[in-house]
Parts: sequence; structure tokens; C-alpha cells
Amino acid sequence: MAIPDYRLHRGNYRIRRQRGQLWGSARWRNSLVIPVSEVLDRFQEYHPDLEPPSSSLQAEVALVLNRDTGEHDPSILFIQRAASPDDPWSGQMAFPGGRREPSDLEAGDAACRETWEEIGLKLRPTDSVGRLGDLRGRHGGRSADLVISCFVYLVDTTPTLRPNHEVSEVVQIPLSRLLDPNLRTSVQYEAAGGTRFPGIFLSKGDERVIWGLTYRFLIRFFSLFGHPLPPG
Repeated sequence: MAIPDYRLHRGNYRIRRQRGQLWGSARWRNSLVIPVSEVLDRFQEYHPDLEPPSSSLQAEVALVLNRDTGEHDPSILFIQRAASPDDPWSGQMAFPGGRREPSDLEAGDAACRETWEEIGLKLRPTDSVGRLGDLRGRHGGRSADLVISCFVYLVDTTPTLRPNHEVSEVVQIPLSRLLDPNLRTSVQYEAAGGTRFPGIFLSKGDERVIWGLTYRFLIRFFSLFGHPLPPG
């Protein structure tokens, strides 16, 4: 059973740490490892649920897998948004990405463009692995007129990254760590009437949390490999 440990206050949301099951045997820990070969095989047969074309605003994000941390346990690249009084998601963890522009002609163009602009990582067509099902954005806990698409890429390594003014830091987290139940937490979002949303701490000693839209895409990603996360 998850036991609340302590609370942290972060503006209009609160973080409550939870302790899940302790890591068990090495065999159990290894069951959470998702090798690169399994990722490639699964996306070859996966057909995502996509939102039909509409008048909704559209945005794209890039879920970038890096095999440089090992074929057996690749990592996912996240950005921490720079602190800004004009940004309601200031300082939060996210995938690189942004809204589609008229110049973005093909699906995935905005995700690649924004990744280059935000962190200086050039994604090539050969890096593409697939796509997750689309999600609708939320504002104050309610569905918003915004459709977000998540494109998955696999890179062999990441060169020296160059975060722009929108990004304060780039972090890469192995898939197995994202599945560690001891890093599960919840976020009480005041703008949504105090509704509590699930999240994941970056590490045992790092109190930054992946939650919201980014977490919802992680739910879809890990569900492909039989690793369900708490619904968000």
C-alpha cells in the first residue's frame, strides 16, 4: 500500500511522495527492463488511435529514446521548462515540442523542429520509431481545444545539447527507473479544484516530478509493453 511520506508546495500544485513496493529480487527488477529490440518490434505492429482532423489547435512532442545508455535499458529524454511568470507550466518536466506552424507540412515536422530549436538535437527520418495515440490537452483539469501528438524516436547517442531560453535543463532517465514503484507520487493541482494526479519522481534524491500530459503519454508508451502505470 502506498503511504504518504511528505508534501512539497510548488505554487499552484502540491507534491505528495508515495512509497510503493520496494524493489524485490533481481529477477523482478529485470522484468521491468525494456530492450531496444522490443521497442522496435512492438512499434512495427502498433496502430495508434489518432484524433480526426478538426479545427482544434494542434501540437506535437518528441519522445526521444537514447540507446547510448545501453541496448538493454535505453533512456528517455526530458526537458525542464525554464522558469517564467508567463508560463503556467513553468519549471515542469516535459518532452520537447510545441504547436504546429503553417510551415510544418508533414506529421512529426513540428516535433522535430521544436526539438532542434529547444535543445539543439537534430532528429532524422531514420530515427523515427513510431507514434503514440493522440491526447487532448487539459486546462484546469478540463479538456481543452488542443490535440497533442507524440512521435517516438530512437537515437544512438546525443551530442552536446544546447538548450535555448525555454529550457533550463535536459535529463535522460532509463526506462527501468521510470517504472520503479518507489518513485511513484501524486500531484494535487489547485487550478483543478485540488484534484490529485499521479506522477513519477526523477530519482530517489530528485524531487522534480513528471506528471500531467507527459505522464499521460508515458502511460500509453509503457502499456505497449505490459507495464501499466496508475491512470492519469
